[in-house]
Amino acid sequence: MSGTDNTVYISRLILDLANTSHDIRESAAIDLIEMGEEVVPNLIEALHHSNWRVRQYAAWGLGQLADARGLNPLITALNDANDAVQEKVTAALGELADKSAVDPILRILQTAPANVQVVAAEALGTLNDKRAVPPLIDALGHTDALVRSAAAVSLGSLGDKRAIPALRETLNDPDDWVRGNAAKALGSLRAIKAFDALVIQLNADGHWSRYFSAWALGELRDPRAVGPLLIASNTKDAFFKRHCKEALLKLGYRKA
Repeated sequence: MSGTDNTVYISRLILDLANTSHDIRESAAIDLIEMGEEVVPNLIEALHHSNWRVRQYAAWGLGQLADARGLNPLITALNDANDAVQEKVTAALGELADKSAVDPILRILQTAPANVQVVAAEALGTLNDKRAVPPLIDALGHTDALVRSAAAVSLGSLGDKRAIPALRETLNDPDDWVRGNAAKALGSLRAIKAFDALVIQLNADGHWSRYFSAWALGELRDPRAVGPLLIASNTKDAFFKRHCKEALLKLGYRKA
């Protein structure tokens, strides 16, 4: 395909990103990504398109290509008026893994709609910058459970022990998925000070908090967990039983 033909083809694909058919939009987006770095300038330009779907797919594409040329245009696009576009822009900045995006994403974590804040919390975990720790701790108190959950996951990924007290308190969260991710984060942090709280979660009502607390107790490598895990493993819940037995094996209990 000649250069002119290629330009026409790319322009047509960009227009297809606005199509009312989901299948056509997806196909065009994939075709653009498969063309590689050649389409980066086109995707950057598409961040300013009048159609929000085009902007959304352009942001997604720039994230998939992870080309440094997309960094500053994506940071600017965080100000997009459409929250669906903001989601993809924020996720793309996480994919680029450039820490100059940390401060702009921290702003999004504090000011954007909840659905965008979820993605911001996830991206901050990916960017692996300790500046994100205090804001993510604050996000554990968010009114939206998905934001709290994403914050817990990222705090576990960041590996900063300053998060332990707040994560331990989050084991009392009313949402089971949030409690489970807090337990998993505490296990990742080898938070021995959360031992008693994790043992309590073995008997929690929610299954996620039980599963991940069993896993976390295995990660702590504290032999005091053997007794509680043995008791907890006497269950009809096959998935929970497996988690308990795997944790017992980590603790050196070979009869599991």
